[in-house]
Amino acid sequence: MVIDHLSGSRRGQRQELSPDARVRFGRHPECEVSFDAVRDIDASSRHAELRPPSPAQGEHWILVDVGSSNGTFVDGHRITETPIHPGNAVVVALGPDGPRLRLFVGDELQLAQLPPIEPPQRSILARRGWIVAAVVAVLAAVVAAALFFAL
Repeated sequence: MVIDHLSGSRRGQRQELSPDARVRFGRHPECEVSFDAVRDIDASSRHAELRPPSPAQGEHWILVDVGSSNGTFVDGHRITETPIHPGNAVVVALGPDGPRLRLFVGDELQLAQLPPIEPPQRSILARRGWIVAAVVAVLAAVVAAALFFAL
C-alpha cells in the first residue's frame, strides 16, 4: 500500500505501509498516516480508517470516515464508507480544504504502472518570488536613504 501526500504539511512525501493491516488517518500521533496538528486543521485527530478485506466483503478494502468534523472525500465525493479496489488509485481529501493524498492498494507490478505524481504548479508570485524580494529590498533602501537625508 502506498500513500502519496499531494497537499498539506506532508506534501511530496510517500509512505509505504503494510498491505494487511488497518490504517488510520488523522492528526493524532498514533495514526499510521498522521498530519500536523497545527497546519492541517481540517483533518480531525481521528479522521478516517482504511480496513483490510474480510472474507465477507471480498478482495476490496473499505475506507470509513470515523466521525470526522469536516468529512472525508474520495475523488471529490463525500463518503461515509466506500470500497477501495486493489489496483485503482484514488485521491482522498480530509475535509474540503484539508490534506489530500493518493491512496493505492496493489501489488508491486501494479505499483510500477502507477503514473507519477505531477509536481504542484507554483503560482506566478511564487515563481517570481525573487523579483518581488528584489523590489522590496530596493524600496526599503530608497526609504532608508530618504529618511537619512531628511534628518
